[in-house]
Amino acid sequence: MLRILAVSVVAVALFAEPTGAAIEPCVGLARPVDGSVERGFAPTGRYSGHWGIDLGVPAGTDIQAAGPGAVSFAGTVAGNVTVTVDHGGGLRTSYSYLSAVAVERGDRVVESTILGTSGSSHGSPALHFSVRVGTTYVDPLQIVGCRITRPWRGLRLVPVRDSR
Repeated sequence: MLRILAVSVVAVALFAEPTGAAIEPCVGLARPVDGSVERGFAPTGRYSGHWGIDLGVPAGTDIQAAGPGAVSFAGTVAGNVTVTVDHGGGLRTSYSYLSAVAVERGDRVVESTILGTSGSSHGSPALHFSVRVGTTYVDPLQIVGCRITRPWRGLRLVPVRDSR
């Protein structure tokens, strides 16, 4: 029992966050493409505004899944070819303005799986990328790009039963 306690104390000392360190929420999604933000997240009403971001990329660019999940939709919405991935826990990502789709509804994907290729909208080549948590759209720039660089942030010590 003393040995377990000593190992626990050493682990906490090695991996503890410094006092006062900010802990930011991170779901660990990747950007689906490397591209500049051409149009930002700007919802203006219940059904108006811009509910995602447009990333400027050349037409025909491979679009990658931002994380693991299952394709819940692959088709056309309001004239735009779109793929939606359900990542579980109410988190969904959608990819629009596609020129081609490489997946079907029900396909399992991992981060970087090619979902399709980019097309254009409003006369400009781009990818429209949106993120929903439940039924609420959130700014993708607040969700993607973070990586869990300190895996112990998710580590929790639990009581150990003495089997003697």
